[in-house]
Amino acid sequence: MIVAFVGVLLGGLFLLGPEDVAQAPREAEIIIVDSSMKGGQVLFRTYPERPAIPDVMIKDEAGNDMTLNDIVAQNPGQTLLVNFWATWCFPCREEMPDLDSLQAARGGDDFRVILISVDQGGLKKSRMFLDKTGVKNLDLYYDEKGILGTKMKTIGYPTTILINKKGRQMGLMTGSAHWNSASAYALIDRLILDE
Repeated sequence: MIVAFVGVLLGGLFLLGPEDVAQAPREAEIIIVDSSMKGGQVLFRTYPERPAIPDVMIKDEAGNDMTLNDIVAQNPGQTLLVNFWATWCFPCREEMPDLDSLQAARGGDDFRVILISVDQGGLKKSRMFLDKTGVKNLDLYYDEKGILGTKMKTIGYPTTILINKKGRQMGLMTGSAHWNSASAYALIDRLILDE
């Protein structure tokens, strides 16, 4: 009798398939990335619930209004690394060459790095800094009043948020990282697979 019950149960699970079986809830994770910060590391915290992106207007370099959701829609199936930064922030300035190298090495159909400046001086100031330092592979946007950053829970700069292929927030990290390091590549590889 017990053997028959177990057989029916296993047969039902086989017929339902893995998509129909309830998934265990995700748990928050802490992923370590190399950094120049004290202690040599910065912590990326995943969101178990994968929240939506707030619908807040930002500007592109041409001055067009758009949302981060618009950028996601224009790049279907792409994981985005979104970096909130400012020119007055030394750790932000320090990690720019690594972010540029990361985009040059890993950017493509499945992954892209974008910058969102929160500078009071506008995009011109940010673009001048990027040009002066030789950063040429990164798309630049502007969160004029810091509203998007606030709604996405930035508490300091730089703050990096990864957005999955479905346009959901995967997690957040505050502090500079060595984005051209093995630990950063491992984080990105792991989260590119995120559904």
